[in-house]
Amino acid sequence: MENTAGALTPRSQISKVKYHTCVVTAAGIEFRAVARLLAGGAAGRADGLPVWRGRRGGREVTVCRSEIGAAGFATRLAAHLDRVRYDELVVIGLAGGLDPALRTGEAVVYDRCHGETNSRKKSSPRDENASIACDPDLSAEVEAAVRAAGHPCRRGAGVTVGAVVAASRAKLELGTRYGAAAVDMETYGIAETARRAGIPLAALRVVLDEAGADIPDFNRALRADGRLDHWRLTRVLLARPLATAGFLANLRRAMASLERVSGAALSRSKPAPPHS
Repeated sequence: MENTAGALTPRSQISKVKYHTCVVTAAGIEFRAVARLLAGGAAGRADGLPVWRGRRGGREVTVCRSEIGAAGFATRLAAHLDRVRYDELVVIGLAGGLDPALRTGEAVVYDRCHGETNSRKKSSPRDENASIACDPDLSAEVEAAVRAAGHPCRRGAGVTVGAVVAASRAKLELGTRYGAAAVDMETYGIAETARRAGIPLAALRVVLDEAGADIPDFNRALRADGRLDHWRLTRVLLARPLATAGFLANLRRAMASLERVSGAALSRSKPAPPHS
């Protein structure tokens, strides 16, 4: 396994390792926020994935970066999970609010995640075949840890979509359709991969843009690999100065919240029992 940060422990040597948590983030800003929380951290690559490996709360933590939308990430993650044994996987990142009651900076722990692109059929989009349940015990632990840290947190469903939902009307319609609290572009595929690998998964999201807020259309700046084209991003931001000003103010608040809730989630004193 390629790695410049010290070898990740393969499944055959798991008995020598303490509790090991895999965290998946999308954008670089989220990846760096979680990485800063880890002691003894070092950057590297593993199975084609950018990773940061360190320690937090008595556990080993490996942070993997998927990029926005996680294009092609599931295949690489599946190979990684086949070679490295983790006791849990936690998706951490920002999200768009779908519930009008949610405010910027508040945390949502998913109880299940709907795959919007997988549910275009005659049956209800809330059909079991169109969604994946997150691990209830691990999710309850993450929620309890965030609440114990004094941060607003609620449980609710999430929806994963294939593009940024920029218009408030579209967010409200999506929330009503799925009965969901938040929307992102990565969780469903990651949850599918974790389920196949038999690894308990929790998803911890922090609301960036509220359901009633329009944001700049970042789809016009997204590259196929999930990174932002900075020249196109500049044009997108300048095209809607008022929406941009509100978005940037909310981004600062949301990122401060993301660091706090991530630290709480990864500092749990009693992790869920390792899966067999």
